[in-house]
Amino acid sequence: MSKEIEFLKGVDKLHAFYTENVRMLAHAYDLEDEEAAQLLGRYDYRNVSRSILRPPRVDPLGQIIGDQPQQSDSDEDSQGS
Repeated sequence: MSKEIEFLKGVDKLHAFYTENVRMLAHAYDLEDEEAAQLLGRYDYRNVSRSILRPPRVDPLGQIIGDQPQQSDSDEDSQGS
């Protein structure tokens, strides 16, 4: 059962990253999240059209939220010495 749970966790992370990339693409085209969701829904992209309206679950340029605690600069400095 463990491999199935890990698989589902991996799919969840991929979906979260995909959603945030779609959100960034919408913003690049000057679309608000609501406008993008309506447009995506009209073309049967239902999962991402719903997900884009929820708060972001990942930082596509950083760490996965809740996956690992972020280190402060002072923590990193103390580990390097």
